[in-house]
Amino acid sequence: MKLFGTTNIAFVKNRRIFFLISALLVLTSILLIIFRGFRYGVDFTGGGLVQIRFSQPVKIDAVRAALTAMGESGASIQQTETGDFLIRVKPQEKTGAESNFSSRLRQQLAVSFPGIAFEVLRDEAVGPRISRELQGKVLIAILFGMIGILIYVSFRFDFRFGTGAVLALVHDTLIVLGFCSLFNKEITTTLIAAILTVIGYSVNDSIVVSDRIREDTKKIRKESFAEIANLAINKTLNRTVITSLTTLFVSVALLILASAEIRDFAFAMTVGIIFGTYSSIFIVANLVVEMEQRFPTRRRR
Repeated sequence: MKLFGTTNIAFVKNRRIFFLISALLVLTSILLIIFRGFRYGVDFTGGGLVQIRFSQPVKIDAVRAALTAMGESGASIQQTETGDFLIRVKPQEKTGAESNFSSRLRQQLAVSFPGIAFEVLRDEAVGPRISRELQGKVLIAILFGMIGILIYVSFRFDFRFGTGAVLALVHDTLIVLGFCSLFNKEITTTLIAAILTVIGYSVNDSIVVSDRIREDTKKIRKESFAEIANLAINKTLNRTVITSLTTLFVSVALLILASAEIRDFAFAMTVGIIFGTYSSIFIVANLVVEMEQRFPTRRRR
């Protein structure tokens, strides 16, 4: 199956435009992360999280009044699109253990909303020490993933391709995090798993393009490296776009139809697939071309 016929798009010739677009996206993402920040889940902040669903419509002010009545005025309350209530309590605000908070909340809601049935959909509790350990493990996982990809791609191709692939992954990761900050998505272990999935997915597309460049470099002797790279991108364009669209359709379906927790995963996947495909087509090979022109190497024989 082919979405496009034989293409001859000047990807390499216009690389400075693509670099500028990426720079603006990354800069905007960094500014969002710095000034807007993230809404961290209980996994990363510690504390308690309870998700409540009432059988009848209930106002958020009434839920807040119930929490104040039980001495938890500092609790954070958020109403979801489905009408559920997410109640977060920080460790220093709890009066007792997390499990005690959950049981006291059930008792208070039964008193504050007599005759209205409710269901506890989520009941999570994480201590501050565990949350700090988890933050460190997430950073280590991402760092080791990047280093592993750099070593693997450098060994299979050469250091230029490894550097280009890792820079593209940093590009994709920052943009996904920027979108999460912009849309106030909760940073949970599920969302981090989506980002790690995007990293693996993106590097796979980058390897396909890099492999085509390597093979064409061996076969074509008369063309410059930039021309060979441009030809390789055009040759792999159909494969890259079709593969991405196949996954994108699934992630968009999850984004629309899935539950709130899965929807955040699908959101990160959707953004990651879009910009991961963009970086595989417009960034990776162009970074390699830029490095080749600045630091020329002998063509492989």
